[in-house]
Amino acid sequence: MLLFLIVLFILFSVVINTYPAITLWDRELIIYIQSLLKDVPLWVPTAFDGMLYATMIVIPLIFAWICFARKKKYFDIAFLGAIPLITYGFSSILKHIVERPRPPMELHLSVHPGGFSYVSSHTLISFCLWGMIIYYLIKYCENKALKIVGITIASTWMALIGFSRAWLGVHNPTDVLAAYFLGIILLIIYINARKFFEKYIGL
Repeated sequence: MLLFLIVLFILFSVVINTYPAITLWDRELIIYIQSLLKDVPLWVPTAFDGMLYATMIVIPLIFAWICFARKKKYFDIAFLGAIPLITYGFSSILKHIVERPRPPMELHLSVHPGGFSYVSSHTLISFCLWGMIIYYLIKYCENKALKIVGITIASTWMALIGFSRAWLGVHNPTDVLAAYFLGIILLIIYINARKFFEKYIGL
């Protein structure tokens, strides 16, 4: 299953970066999104790029670390903390392999990031981190209400962060879609790695 998804992602990436028509469709979709939401204050999408994004990385880590410390699951503190770093590193490598340009500067609403576009690091990191939070909530959380609230927040944020990247015009929609696709692959790897350590090292 994992190998199939990896092959599918590679084919998806090749298609996206081989056919210029896809990039043109991306541009048209960005323009449509921005025109549709033109009356929304600019600080709304911009917030997803700055403090709100940082907060939604730090806060779940802090709460998770507190819970892990109480249960003396020290490996999980290190494991969860490493996921944003590993994911960012993987995303950076992929960007330099593919070297897909970002959308034109005139589509950028407020922020003007440098570097390449494929895939969206904001989306990928958020998806992997919050995806693991969902995994831990399902595995360890006994409070049903807390579990529902946590999964709802995680799912909402994972969707909004990706949408905001296209809204801001700093990523092609297919960059975001690819980040979700790759995020599923990485989540499977992270979860299986966690299960491996639990089974064979007795964490």
